[in-house]
Amino acid sequence: MKQVFIKDIKAGDKVTEFFALRKAELLEKDGRFRLSMELGDSTGRIPAVLWDATKEYGALYPAGVIVKIKGLVGIYREKEQIRVEQIRLAKEGEYDLADFFRASSKTYEELAAALDGVIDRVENSYLQKLLKAIFGDSDLRGKYLKAPAAKLLHHDTIGGLAEHSLSMAEVIIRLADHYPKLDRDILLCGALLHDIGKIWEYEITASIDFTDAGRLVGHINQGDEFVTSMADTIDNFPDDLLVHLRHLIISHQGEKEKGSPVVPMTPEAMFLHYVDELDARMGALEKIRERTEGAGWSQYSQIFERFFFFGRPDVPSGQPGHPAGSPGATTPKRLSEPSDDTSDTDLPDHPDDDPGAEPPPPDPTKQGKLL
Repeated sequence: MKQVFIKDIKAGDKVTEFFALRKAELLEKDGRFRLSMELGDSTGRIPAVLWDATKEYGALYPAGVIVKIKGLVGIYREKEQIRVEQIRLAKEGEYDLADFFRASSKTYEELAAALDGVIDRVENSYLQKLLKAIFGDSDLRGKYLKAPAAKLLHHDTIGGLAEHSLSMAEVIIRLADHYPKLDRDILLCGALLHDIGKIWEYEITASIDFTDAGRLVGHINQGDEFVTSMADTIDNFPDDLLVHLRHLIISHQGEKEKGSPVVPMTPEAMFLHYVDELDARMGALEKIRERTEGAGWSQYSQIFERFFFFGRPDVPSGQPGHPAGSPGATTPKRLSEPSDDTSDTDLPDHPDDDPGAEPPPPDPTKQGKLL
């Protein structure tokens, strides 16, 4: 099983280990091939390159598989990078998939108990019947409690969907008394169900990625269709209640440009959208905080279009200090970690981007037995 994790890798290390192949691109220059990769595990990501590739490598090593590599960690453009000498596909039974994904900060049992607790708080009999019908299905319940909420930005963990949805429910519970005219029951139902389509939108192989249906239909449409079909199984479920709940689901992203077919047009829909936005952004900020090691200035965030300051490491929590120097002047984050602006199409740096960089000649002493 896996022994070496990316968070512990440093320049000069010789690495023989299993990794998830997050990204892969076969590149050709002057008739020579190289495989440019991004490797990952539960602790981070790191770029890698195999120089002596052949044209068959593109089909042999697609993104989304587990591979075993042997290589040397070096520095390229101030980033740690593994120069891969050997690579092969991992065999079934050689690895534990849990080693390649971060998990929610809460256990499966904690998430399950919290889910049941929120359902019990819903007083509207129709909404409670709907939630119990949905989460009473053990297969769906298990998928919901294990699914991620996103690929990269926020709650991109095993259990991230439930953690995000339950966090939203907790915010709603805490704020409901302050806004007594809001319908708390439908808000709690909306919090639990707004992203339920992500159960079918994402799949977990060696990475979190979209299913075909996820890309073609999308989680909003998938969730709306599912909830509507489940409401149809409940006798005399009020039409106006279902329309309102469906509106919360399909409008929760707030804008048509962000994927919602309609904008929020009820107070509850508007409230749910902002709670969703708040929790997602705070989740993303926590990832940035982790990469900044809890203090100092973060690197520039493309998504938020700003730096973030998490206080000086020598100042006690709750008493933020003042920045010493310009943003980014403190110790940089570990370069093995992904930036928060990573997109689906981003690829690691390649030597071709550096004028004059040429691959080294093959080293015959490193052409040993295949891993």
